[in-house]
Amino acid sequence: MFKESLPIAYDAPADLKKWPSLNNQRLNGRPPYLVYNGTLADCIKLLLAKPIKQISLYDIVTEPQPIFERPVLSPADAAEIAMRKDFPKG
Repeated sequence: MFKESLPIAYDAPADLKKWPSLNNQRLNGRPPYLVYNGTLADCIKLLLAKPIKQISLYDIVTEPQPIFERPVLSPADAAEIAMRKDFPKG
C-alpha cells in the first residue's frame, strides 16, 4: 500500500466516510456519507475505535501524498499506518 521510508502528512485534511449497509454488509449503488472531517491522524484514530464488526464499512479519503497509491484508505491501510513509529499518539 505504501513505502515505509516516505513520510506521511498526518495533519493533512481527511474525511472518514461510512458506506450504507445492511447486516454489516455494504449496499451497492449508494455512495458513502461523511462521518467526520478533520486530519488524517484523527480519522485513523476514530476509525480504529469503531466496533470490529463495523470497521469494514468505513473508508478514509485524504489528499494525495507520494506515499499513498490512492487517496482512499481502507481500514487495513489505516491499521498499518497506526502501527508506524511516527504515528501521533494521544
